[in-house]
Amino acid sequence: MRRTTLALFAALVLTACRRPDGTPPIVQDEQILVGAHYHVWYPKNFSQGTLRARLDPPQQPVRGRYDSTDPATAEQHIAWCSQYGIDFLTLDWWPNRPSQNSAIEKGFLQAANLNDIRFCIFYEAWDLAFDTTTAATMFTPAVADRFVAQMHELADRYLSHPRYLHIDGRPVIILYLSRTFSGDFRDAITRARSELAARGVEPFFIGDEIFWGVMAAHTKLSGAPIPARGPQMGRIELFDAIFGYNLYDWSQPPQAGYGAQSDYVKDVSALYDEFSAASSNSVYFIPDIIPGYNDRGVRLDVDSFAIPRRWTRDAEAGSFFAECFDRLAVPHLDPRLNMLFITSFNEWNEDTAIEPLASGSPTRRDHSPGGYDYTQGYRYTGYDKRYLEIIRDKVVALCGTLTTAEGQPAAGITLELKQGRRRLITVSDSRGTYRFARKGLTAGDALLRIPARTLKQPVTLYADRALILDL
Repeated sequence: MRRTTLALFAALVLTACRRPDGTPPIVQDEQILVGAHYHVWYPKNFSQGTLRARLDPPQQPVRGRYDSTDPATAEQHIAWCSQYGIDFLTLDWWPNRPSQNSAIEKGFLQAANLNDIRFCIFYEAWDLAFDTTTAATMFTPAVADRFVAQMHELADRYLSHPRYLHIDGRPVIILYLSRTFSGDFRDAITRARSELAARGVEPFFIGDEIFWGVMAAHTKLSGAPIPARGPQMGRIELFDAIFGYNLYDWSQPPQAGYGAQSDYVKDVSALYDEFSAASSNSVYFIPDIIPGYNDRGVRLDVDSFAIPRRWTRDAEAGSFFAECFDRLAVPHLDPRLNMLFITSFNEWNEDTAIEPLASGSPTRRDHSPGGYDYTQGYRYTGYDKRYLEIIRDKVVALCGTLTTAEGQPAAGITLELKQGRRRLITVSDSRGTYRFARKGLTAGDALLRIPARTLKQPVTLYADRALILDL
């Protein structure tokens, strides 16, 4: 997010204000801003079980069973994001796991290339007071006090960091499973806003409000939580934007299997239409997509169905993700914000990760008594950087690596791309990589300039993939 297109974004959001009719303003239309959910619970969570480790032969991330407290791991992850088109990462933070949370400071924030990306906090709200019997997070006065105190803690630790993500000039905090909030949650959120504002901090709360069922907007502290169907405006209006972390639902078997034959994409698209229409006058809408889903490696006894990573049986690896990008993400982008979430960068327990996986041939077999209990017979491939390449081709028009005459990375170099009246400026990152956003550009001729090298080079952009040009 160090690029000038994103610097323009920062300038826009700092001065934006609501329209006379109260609707949110346009704060960013330079590019599709891509964020991926990022977990810092490794190596512990590798031992809890993953699909990839149970395959025959096993598969593993390019970095192996890594440690989230290792800055070198974060540096590699950030480098991949910067190179392939992920603009920010949402870092999971747990109310009851201070030791795990410390991986943010020990690992991610110590990365030498931290300036090449933005980050924000993903508050794991279900860890606050989630009740499995009611599927609700009940905000008693004590829970509300704790929530507000932790918002202060986040402000103290992260919100003023120079690489922290801001929207509309305000630091972003994502509230996972906000759709389960019940009891006195309105007062807690309102009080958090008020107390942080008194410190000069105006948080931009993004609520995880989109799902097949949510808690009713109006419940009493003394009463039982009430499940509801559809958008609950009494809840939605508490947030600045809404999204759905993962629309996978084990109770909807018609959504199982290959995307081309299942109801998953059709159902999610309809749900997105419903929530975006209901919320458009109050808050921003952020679509979220997955590359597939299979949690059988960690909870086989639940016997959840899998969503394979291929659109059809014979399609290539990553095709389900590419179709979700085109069918769910792009059509449902809020034109006032143009932000997209990906679940996830590295959630290996549920196999929603897009993090590079060591190359390997596809396999259906696994180390279960039946040979297919974990895979359900679907093929899983050691896909290398395939998912990052899909993101790049969807959101990037031109990219590459700049090197010096001695072959070293040329960092901090300004590049300009002009096509018709559109002129984009970007700056190479710490490893010399650069990229220009696709949004607003078309297939055809353009002119690339590097003022420091007095270079002017005609280029031809593609409609369906990034032009890769190393200089």
